[in-house]
Amino acid sequence: MADYDAGEVTDRERQASENQTAISRQNARDVQNQLSRQLANYDFADAQNRALANTQLRQNSRKTSADRFEAQRDLQNSALGLLGSMGSAMNGSTTGNFMRMLESRNDKENNTYWAQHQVNQDSVENAYQDSVNQNRVARRDAMQSAEKSIKDIENDWRANMNNINPNLFPGANSPVAWDPDVSPWTVYEAQLGRAPQNNATISGYVMPDSQMSRSAVPRTQPQRNQVRGGDYFSQMMNRFNGR
Repeated sequence: MADYDAGEVTDRERQASENQTAISRQNARDVQNQLSRQLANYDFADAQNRALANTQLRQNSRKTSADRFEAQRDLQNSALGLLGSMGSAMNGSTTGNFMRMLESRNDKENNTYWAQHQVNQDSVENAYQDSVNQNRVARRDAMQSAEKSIKDIENDWRANMNNINPNLFPGANSPVAWDPDVSPWTVYEAQLGRAPQNNATISGYVMPDSQMSRSAVPRTQPQRNQVRGGDYFSQMMNRFNGR
């Protein structure tokens, strides 16, 4: 017969402690599983937000391309109207001045449209980064809550061990121990890599291939806007284009 005054652990109490330990460990595993699903949901949200941002970036590019095309067509119409009134003046230095005027106007409009395009792209990226920041904070909140839940489960388990028999209270000489695989560490410190700090950075400039400077064009490529033919006008245009 067990010596209750000495707190001797009976087979019945040992079985009760094992059952309680199994229940507590399962509760802790349930918390781990819930956290895993929560983190997966945030990963899913980040992926969806990234896909949406990529779509918006392409939409911005289409809009800018359409607006730029309209501006180029307006410039073309203006140039045609001016050419119609220049007559024989095109045979002199006026041609060079006219070309420089078009080049200056084109550069100005490029800067205007690409600057606005950069603003639009930055707005999309900023909105995406804000969603990433919110989801990472939410991940840490979920991890912190899971850590507290497992600590509560572990503390309740210790109290239940003590209620069954004081000698079963987890300690240096306890016959039972908490499972390290379901410790609070597994849901916070071990998961911090999934929610690192996300510091904002300045994005690079938007520069389409078609807007490369002349100095950036490989020398193996022929010069642009070359007029074929050996007549005086062709030679003059090619000299102006080579400047």
